[in-house]
Amino acid sequence: MVEPTRLSAGASKHASDDLDCETLAQFAGDGACREVLLALCRREQNAEETTVWDIHRLTGLPLHEAFAALRTLEYGKIVDILDNPSDPFGATIRLREGGITLLRNRNVA
Repeated sequence: MVEPTRLSAGASKHASDDLDCETLAQFAGDGACREVLLALCRREQNAEETTVWDIHRLTGLPLHEAFAALRTLEYGKIVDILDNPSDPFGATIRLREGGITLLRNRNVA
């Protein structure tokens, strides 16, 4: 198991900094995508790095379901998965800068 790491104090501002995670997660609807988005948003607000392996532990979802939700959010351009060729489960996940705007616009339509 990998210890959670904090992002450096000088790290760039994240997409989740100025919003309520509960509100953001509601844009993803119900189910696994909502749970994954909520967990990721909270981790980013706490300046904690999140990996693919962390998602199922944080949400309580089975690994395959958490990963499917994560890939759905990636396909929808809500999150980025920054590959780690030596450790696929160690790939870092981040909210995309424009992902929150995309979610809000989809909810309005």
